[in-house]
Amino acid sequence: MQMILFKMQGQNYLISADDVEEVVDTIQITKVPLASNWIKGLINLRGTVVTVVGLAELLGIPSSDNNLNILIMKNGEERKGLLIEEVIEVLDIDPTEIQLGSDQDEKHIKGVIAFPDKVANIVDVTDAIF
Repeated sequence: MQMILFKMQGQNYLISADDVEEVVDTIQITKVPLASNWIKGLINLRGTVVTVVGLAELLGIPSSDNNLNILIMKNGEERKGLLIEEVIEVLDIDPTEIQLGSDQDEKHIKGVIAFPDKVANIVDVTDAIF
């Protein structure tokens, strides 16, 4: 299965490429008054208004001022942007390499994969943002 590897606060994360329509560079985000703290605002993506969600706020980690990419997530016809620091690469992952997390307190973290030079948490926020 293909997964997108990205960094947040020096940590590596993976998200299923099946859930991501495209990766775009961060563009001007218009704030929405009285929105939840994890709603960063709205963007105009080629004439379509897309809500942008801060992944750091969903995961409960400190947010960064250095967010370079937005993952455009899809769920049927609905689109949402996921603000992240930086996409590193797209990887082919063998599902048998996934170690399921035993700590259920960390919501949105579905498992861990160990690489020879790094460890990455697998993130699934589709239910939270749609």
